[in-house]
Amino acid sequence: MIAGPLAVVKVGGALLGDRHDLARVAARVAERRQAGERVLVVVSALRGVTDKLDTAATDALDPRSGGELVRDVMERLRRLHRDMLTDLADGEAVWLVLQPILDGIERLLTGIRLTGELTDRSRDLLLAHGERLSAPLLAAAITSHGADARPVTAEEAGLVATGPYRMGSADSAASRTGLEGLQHELHDRVLVLTGFYGVTTAGDVVLFGRGGTDYTAGVVAAGLSADRLELWKDVPGFMTADPRAVPGARRVSELSFDEACELGYYGARILHPRCLDPLRGTATEVSLRSIEQTDTVGTALVEARGGRAATVAALAVRRGVAVVRVRGASMVNQPGVAGSILKALGDAGINVKALASSMTSVSGAVDEEDAGTARRILRELSESGAAGVESVAVRTGFALVGVVGDGVAENASIAARVLACLDGLGVPVGLVSHGPGDVGLSCAVPATDVERALGALHEGFFPADSAADTAADTAADTAADDAASDASEDAATDASGEAEDASRARS
Repeated sequence: MIAGPLAVVKVGGALLGDRHDLARVAARVAERRQAGERVLVVVSALRGVTDKLDTAATDALDPRSGGELVRDVMERLRRLHRDMLTDLADGEAVWLVLQPILDGIERLLTGIRLTGELTDRSRDLLLAHGERLSAPLLAAAITSHGADARPVTAEEAGLVATGPYRMGSADSAASRTGLEGLQHELHDRVLVLTGFYGVTTAGDVVLFGRGGTDYTAGVVAAGLSADRLELWKDVPGFMTADPRAVPGARRVSELSFDEACELGYYGARILHPRCLDPLRGTATEVSLRSIEQTDTVGTALVEARGGRAATVAALAVRRGVAVVRVRGASMVNQPGVAGSILKALGDAGINVKALASSMTSVSGAVDEEDAGTARRILRELSESGAAGVESVAVRTGFALVGVVGDGVAENASIAARVLACLDGLGVPVGLVSHGPGDVGLSCAVPATDVERALGALHEGFFPADSAADTAADTAADTAADDAASDASEDAATDASGEAEDASRARS
């Protein structure tokens, strides 16, 4: 029985591409256990599996799809998971565990194809099967490396979910009882828990959104009062910018929770933006670590970084953005205008990423895929005469550049530097908005200009260090460049007039 410190470790699908990846992760976990730590691993589906299931569900809706569609999907899934067992001594026993889960996927896909119906409920249930398959695989691999391990589903752990399908939340209070029930077993073995989803009190599976395994890990670490939460990634930590766009980007050694969450909201896929919320007010230490150096903190995440002047911590980009702008002279002094506009968009399922307003206009950024729907909804609002809306313009082909750091939004000199830099490049700004609190500032710029805008802003806020300082991070930067896929994931109006309106406003 081991009574050492408790570490909750999150392992994402990017680390589980083939059996060699599986063995590497399992060996790292086993080493921790053998060093006297209690370990609970929260695991994602194998790399690409969630996307395969999501695509297959959509394809099955096509009335032209035949039984071969399901057959081909299942053949690929069975081959992928079977190959992961090649090096495991008890592979046949694990295969017997996986077969009923795979059969369940086949039944769901067949049902979608035959009925021509795919509800949010059935999609969530289908996609959760990826984690149900990966947990037994990783547990068996850890055991093969000399540390006893057992898979645990979210249902067994009592992880209670609430809210809408595909974007639910965990009921932390209701989940605590089930999670605490795992404490005793953690003295005896490693537990491998399915991430990404929870279960309602009615027994329905609800996903926590893409990247939701990070969020699961945060909920579990808080519920178990874990000593540490470690998020294992294929990058060395948060970077000052996406190294694919900015080769000189460097690892950030420490971020506040708010900074890390804001980077997530702007599109840095390295961390789910809600991951840290359950850990506020707890003593759990949180860090991102490279799978190559799991004993070394890559980026430490702390609840607050006090006692320092406002400074830019990192830059991030959210691509595929459209800028929406509504105008109306009768909007002046009319209360509730922005609320009416946001409600109309929200009722249509459209999330506004950034917002700015003046006396006669409201501007916002939405995902480009929602641009057509946003245009239709807002024109209907204009035609109805509601909220004083007289004209609507929706422009695609933008990206949001986020400048993130504690105190950034309230520091006028930082905003001035950002806008001066973009102006010097001749990059038009379609929208300027402050994020929540004072931790972020975003600008909507043409997607065609985003790389040079990022490069210039990075040079301005993160000038090249001395050779000695830079050398210390060279290896980490190279690794991030190679594995940047986890570090980050398109009627015209007068752009200069919009930027002027937006810059006068804060949201």
